[in-house]
Amino acid sequence: SFPWSNPTPLSPMFDVDAPQPDAFEEGSDDEAEDRRALRLRAAALARLQGVRVILEDLCDPGNRAAVLRSVEALGLLHVHEILTPGGVTVGKRQAGTGTARGRSIVNGAEKWLELHHHSAPEECIAGLQAQGFAVVAAVPPAGGTVATAEGYAGTIEPVALEDLDFARPTALLFGSEARGVSPAALAAVDGAFTVPLPGLSESLNVSVAVAVCAHFAQHRRRQLLGLAPGCGDLAPEATDALLESYASRSLDHSFASSLRCSRSLRQQRRAEAEAGAPAGQQ
Repeated sequence: SFPWSNPTPLSPMFDVDAPQPDAFEEGSDDEAEDRRALRLRAAALARLQGVRVILEDLCDPGNRAAVLRSVEALGLLHVHEILTPGGVTVGKRQAGTGTARGRSIVNGAEKWLELHHHSAPEECIAGLQAQGFAVVAAVPPAGGTVATAEGYAGTIEPVALEDLDFARPTALLFGSEARGVSPAALAAVDGAFTVPLPGLSESLNVSVAVAVCAHFAQHRRRQLLGLAPGCGDLAPEATDALLESYASRSLDHSFASSLRCSRSLRQQRRAEAEAGAPAGQQ
């Protein structure tokens, strides 16, 4: 279950999307715009493209929203979402519910991320591997089940999160709340990892797991690349293009409307996938 049903909103001084106080002094509007421009520039300069998150068939809109908010806040830029036909677990979430809560939790994070949508895990993983990424899947300490070409079930043994080499561009794959990473995805990845849990609890909520892993990954990558404080791993021209895009998004109120339309479309596609899934997959 999602641990934060009523997330505390950010203070306006920390939230770039929050309304600014009315201007009472001459020039205060310009100063507010200057501060906003500086924040957007700082965010663009600090972005990491070499650590990415892949979400495979997440069921709960609240989990998805929390993941996007954490990923954005930690300075990552790209999130890949896989929605496979029949891959959504019925019962965890009914289509069309939780939207208002999800919007509250995400708090505008989608506006500053680059979201990529895929219909199959193999296509998503192969595309990232072709770009030089190591794609690794989050699995329990005991490992995960792999579907082999011969039809036999194999296993994949994970390494600890801290043993991954984040000097290489890396994509972290997280599966659905109920079933985890699919056997088809595990057969395509470069490896698997797990988060050591020395306590008595045996698992983490997926949104918490992503936040923990994303925090460690971005910290380790910045450290290994020797990045100065406030600097990311984008090339200068890519940073300039991102900043230009951020400036446009910050002024485009229709951008939020397009995101809401995109969410509605995803929910419709998931509802159709659930309706057409064989009874054994539901």
